[in-house]
Amino acid sequence: MAKRVSAARLLDTMLPLIAVIAALIVGSIILLLLDVNPVEAYKEMFVGAFTNKNGLADTLVKATPLLLVGLGIVIAFRAKVINIGAEGQFIVGALLTTFVAVNLGERWPAWLVIILCL
Repeated sequence: MAKRVSAARLLDTMLPLIAVIAALIVGSIILLLLDVNPVEAYKEMFVGAFTNKNGLADTLVKATPLLLVGLGIVIAFRAKVINIGAEGQFIVGALLTTFVAVNLGERWPAWLVIILCL
């Protein structure tokens, strides 16, 4: 016997796809209002971000902080904790890590500085 897929489960599965399609549609409307071809704009965005080494490296450099902040938010929400200060926490963490690396980097062993920076 085949299991029936409930409507709620199907919606949970399809919701990310629906969100992406909605974002593309809204973006296309905005681009059309600016007299820009949406297909060309999305093509250039994809080609520029993923087809050469520099574009891919830039994409990864810009995406990594967003992924880390998102991961932190997911962990907080799963623990039923409301956390709305992720961006500020990320910036303070970056500043303190830089402070530790600059001020202790030459005086302390490298392995210990790396652990402290994490």
